[in-house]
Amino acid sequence: MPKGRILVVDDDRVSRTICADILVEDGYEVETASTGSASLEMLRTRAFDLVVLDLVLPDLSGDEVLKKIRQINAFMSVIIITGHSSVASAIDCLKGGASDYLIKPLNPEEFRFYVNRTIEQKRLFEENTGLKRLIRLYEVSRLISSCLGYERFYEVVVDSLLQIVEGKIGLYIFSGGEQPGFRIMAFRGCDEETAASLANPLISYLKKSQALDMKPQVQTLDSEPLGLSSHEVGPVLLVPIKIKDAITGYVAIFKHPDTIYSDTNIENASFISDEASLSLENVQLYNQAKELTYIDDVTKLYNVRYMDIALDNEIKRAKRFTSQLSLLFMDIDYFKRINDTHGHKVGTRALFELGQLLKEKVREVDTVIRYGGDEFAVLLVETNSAGAMIIAERIRTAVERHIFLSEEGLSVRFTITIGIATYPEQAADKTELLTFADNAMYKGKRTTRNVVVLADNISPLGLNSNTRFQGRI
Repeated sequence: MPKGRILVVDDDRVSRTICADILVEDGYEVETASTGSASLEMLRTRAFDLVVLDLVLPDLSGDEVLKKIRQINAFMSVIIITGHSSVASAIDCLKGGASDYLIKPLNPEEFRFYVNRTIEQKRLFEENTGLKRLIRLYEVSRLISSCLGYERFYEVVVDSLLQIVEGKIGLYIFSGGEQPGFRIMAFRGCDEETAASLANPLISYLKKSQALDMKPQVQTLDSEPLGLSSHEVGPVLLVPIKIKDAITGYVAIFKHPDTIYSDTNIENASFISDEASLSLENVQLYNQAKELTYIDDVTKLYNVRYMDIALDNEIKRAKRFTSQLSLLFMDIDYFKRINDTHGHKVGTRALFELGQLLKEKVREVDTVIRYGGDEFAVLLVETNSAGAMIIAERIRTAVERHIFLSEEGLSVRFTITIGIATYPEQAADKTELLTFADNAMYKGKRTTRNVVVLADNISPLGLNSNTRFQGRI
């Protein structure tokens, strides 16, 4: 009988073979993978006692694979090996849950020692039921508390509860937020259609519970009264997730048919509920702080810091999908007159109202930004220059016709000048996109103002009374 099952993940065939030969000679059953994706698929479908993981892989980085391994199995032992070592990477891996960290080329005796020690620790851990439970809860709570993004938080909480109570299917059902009602944020162990069919009766139950003002707590429900027995699932464990005393959602964990939830399962789930609720507060605070960094105080639009990041990401996306990205640069014509006539407070409120008007005139996928002062920008994804011209003219016309601050008893009117550049039609990179759109806008400012100008190398076209499109530059 083998001493244990080990997965070796390394894209270097020679290194992979050496590791496997040493381990087989030592009495272990060994499987190998050359990519991170392949290793994760193997871990989802097969049981291993240890993963030997190279940090440098062709598809995913080793630390990414390590994080995903912890989501699949928070208790999996992982030994990191790499030829590209640094103190920082070692610390990051150990913080991420790695058992040890070894440097290539491996010393066979040192490698044997660390593998045998890790397997022996795992065996002792499995034999001590009380210690096993405490360490499992500690590992899961550490995994949940490491999440700072909402999406990963939802997934990790479901993964953790599935592991800790040995469930079959898990759903994270979110409640509240800007959109009222319940919706599925994460699911495991089933496809999207099955997740929806399982969630619907649970949502009906939760709505009734809210109406009756029932105290939220970890509870078990029989699947048959809920009409879920046809899905071949057993009882469901409902775990509330809170921020302070307000319920933000529930995790529903379905057991296998003909199984039950023990008192220990419920106790463990209650512990995870408390830990997840505390961690969700941190996620919310982190994202609020992060959001404030990228939000303009006056208009509540994204600011120039965010624009820099968004442009990088959208150009990468346009390059990857061979699509186009247009940038509108706009400036209020004679904005100083508004401040001089009505005062800076009125000018500030007019900027806010303009920001809201701009958001109304573009799609949800587009991004409106206050660039600074009385300058604004709009990122139009998957939009060529012809489409951008149409949208820009729609914006220009809407601003020209709009009476600002009418609800406050004022009648403030102004116009804007808009410059356009498109990647990759006119601009080859982010710097050119910014420069060409800015230059196009300033060309309009130097001529008639209240115009749309497209950056190009074609000679200028004239204006007539029916169109406000300035020529190209």
